[in-house]
Amino acid sequence: MSGTLVAPPAAAGVSSQHQSLMRSLEAFTRAMREAGADLARTADCSRATLAIFHALDRRGPLPVGDIAQVLRVDISVASRQVSCMVDEGYVVRQIDTEDRRVRTIALSDAGRARAREIDATADGFMRDVFAGWQPDAMAAAGDVLDRLVASLDDVSSRPHRTPRPADDAGPHTPAEPAGREPR
Repeated sequence: MSGTLVAPPAAAGVSSQHQSLMRSLEAFTRAMREAGADLARTADCSRATLAIFHALDRRGPLPVGDIAQVLRVDISVASRQVSCMVDEGYVVRQIDTEDRRVRTIALSDAGRARAREIDATADGFMRDVFAGWQPDAMAAAGDVLDRLVASLDDVSSRPHRTPRPADDAGPHTPAEPAGREPR
């Protein structure tokens, strides 16, 4: 058997461009998962904890439901992760000042200090990742990724998630992602 990999035949209605993009996305997803695990290991915490530190540091106090949305997990999963961070002293539960029925999660002093450490670790990690990249290439990659996320969110939010027919050649341009900060 030779060492050459042969691509499987195209599925009915799926273009080779779509298959190529799907393979690239699968590889990107695996690489991101591995990079996230490496960063979490270096920072000595879980990937979910990294995401919660980042969300609370950037956005301020949030209800657990909002944290679940940021993590894209069920509220019970986010709640368990937050409880671990409360036990470790990194976050505190507070009563929302605007709606006393709502409890929010905020970084404690120890959590803010830990968030600074994690930011420094992540910054060094990202400098290593993009050491050979020019600023314009990094900005272009960010734009493509933002558009990809918006497209995936757009399709995922459809009630029946009906795929577009293969013969529908019209371009699909999703709306700009909400809350996107300019580069």
